[in-house]
Amino acid sequence: MTAEGIGARVLRKEDKRFLTGNGRYTDDMTMPRMGYAAFVRSTHAHARITSINTDEAMKMPGVDAVLNGHQLVADGIGNIICGWMIHSKDGSPMNMGAYRALESEIVRYVGQAIAVVVADTPQQARDAADAVVVEYEELPVVVDSSMH
Repeated sequence: MTAEGIGARVLRKEDKRFLTGNGRYTDDMTMPRMGYAAFVRSTHAHARITSINTDEAMKMPGVDAVLNGHQLVADGIGNIICGWMIHSKDGSPMNMGAYRALESEIVRYVGQAIAVVVADTPQQARDAADAVVVEYEELPVVVDSSMH
């Protein structure tokens, strides 16, 4: 007997090759002139970004680019969109907040991407990402979600 719907077994095609060591991961791939990315991420749960200084990172060996959210906006790159549109019971489209690939104004969680470094090697990208200096104005955070 086969079950359908929630709780039904899902047959997976990729498991065998990965479990037997025959899988191919993106980290295993190389191509001519391939660049490597490392992200600069927020160290605060809620803060206003007051400045992003990429000058030292740009001078480092192997660095091709250091990009931040201001550049994405200036280039007309919009927000990350939901994978599919969800409609409310009344048929109206869902409300979706703005979510940028690289935040340039207010970070809302630790680890939110602020900038990306592209370099010739993974280590050069990581080293340059560490050289990016981000200044913050900390904002209040919610540490207890219980209702009072």
